[in-house]
Amino acid sequence: MFINYRTLKLIFFVIIGCFSELVIWAAVTSMGEINARGDDRGIVPTSSNVELIFTLNIDRSRAEPGEEIKTIEITIPPGFTIGVNDVISVMREQTELDVRPEVVGRILRIVLVKEIGDFSSSLYQVVLRSKTPDAITQTAKFKVILRNLQDIAIGEYIKPGNADGRPNNNDFSLQIIPNIPPDPIINFEAKVDDNGENDVYLSWRPSKDQDVTGYFIYRGAEEEILMTLNGRETKQTIDINVPVGSHRYSIRAFKSQLLKSMASQSQVITVSVDTADPLPIINLTIQTFGETVKLIWVSSPSRDVKKYQILRDEILVPDGEILADSKKKEYEFDYQYRLPKGITIYSVLALDEVGNKSKSTTQAIRIFEKPYPNPFTPLSDNPDFNKISFPKRALKDVEGQFSVSIFNLNGTLVRTLTADALATKLEWDGKNEAGSIVESGIYVYQVKVGDVFSTGTVVLAK
Repeated sequence: MFINYRTLKLIFFVIIGCFSELVIWAAVTSMGEINARGDDRGIVPTSSNVELIFTLNIDRSRAEPGEEIKTIEITIPPGFTIGVNDVISVMREQTELDVRPEVVGRILRIVLVKEIGDFSSSLYQVVLRSKTPDAITQTAKFKVILRNLQDIAIGEYIKPGNADGRPNNNDFSLQIIPNIPPDPIINFEAKVDDNGENDVYLSWRPSKDQDVTGYFIYRGAEEEILMTLNGRETKQTIDINVPVGSHRYSIRAFKSQLLKSMASQSQVITVSVDTADPLPIINLTIQTFGETVKLIWVSSPSRDVKKYQILRDEILVPDGEILADSKKKEYEFDYQYRLPKGITIYSVLALDEVGNKSKSTTQAIRIFEKPYPNPFTPLSDNPDFNKISFPKRALKDVEGQFSVSIFNLNGTLVRTLTADALATKLEWDGKNEAGSIVESGIYVYQVKVGDVFSTGTVVLAK
């Protein structure tokens, strides 16, 4: 006899209902992590008072009867001290929950006054005060499990993972290190950029303490961390786009982000207005596809570029400003525009935070309705004259397969050039189908787009 999953689960629930230490099969899925406030790597010092933040991502979209959440149960590793009065808050999304904490040995039971029985997926946050162990340990592992109204565990222990969406300690374990802060950093220096940028260069002698894992840089009040730098060997950094005025800098070395040295001797400097133009962009190229114009370039090497401007014949094109992205090296910009006959000049400029502009990087697009240049010289070193371009616009307002056939004056086919419907021109380098440059003279061409064609002559001069 076939028994489906729901019936089997109900039978199992009835059988074990009297045994609260057992586990029910669960359609509720969960993932969680623990972090110490002020530290995002799961490292805390011995014999310290810390705040522990448990983040639980609980999916109840497929929850079934008997899977209502009544208790969040946390198994505390040896050495950690947590009492019922150490539960600071329990939040579901942005709403604080009423709870009755209980401690049984090393188990903290957070009993919800009102059980969770809806079918929403929610982010829960439990904040606890705790004293860390007196002894060093590489892995102090916490365990979290959910219990229902009958105090039966809902599924297995919650699996560790990135529940809060941030790159921090995505686990349920902590590392305990000796509570010995590193020595203060010496030879800390701050220097204003001497090229007109409002940047500050910071340098120092790296710590010799092998347990140091990084540095805090401070600007202004000491408790305001400007940046966190990982790596003991790090010895310099740059503070970019510093506001005009006087600023005080200092540095601390840290072993964990909760165990840091005393602040270094501070450096006070005065920053002036940014007067330096950004460096130009690199490698501007332009492509045309029918009536679409695409510009491609490599970002400016300057660190303080905020946006790029795209100009056509020195006029800003529609929507022609693109915000800079420090993670991008190459940019693309395209828009609908039918290039007119003649030469159109495009340029791209980089702008910094105060509006300083780089030199323009330009590129010209030439659009003609007849082959150019005519005559042309295949043996020339000048790329503007050693091939001839046949513009698709030789035939107006038609679409389709684009081809050019070239004949000598005896009517013999010399070369056939083809392109797809998006191409705007075809180029002939003066060679025949065998790859040899033909003799000097007059040649007849036929430009064909779809079923429409036109003819004319070109002059090849060696």
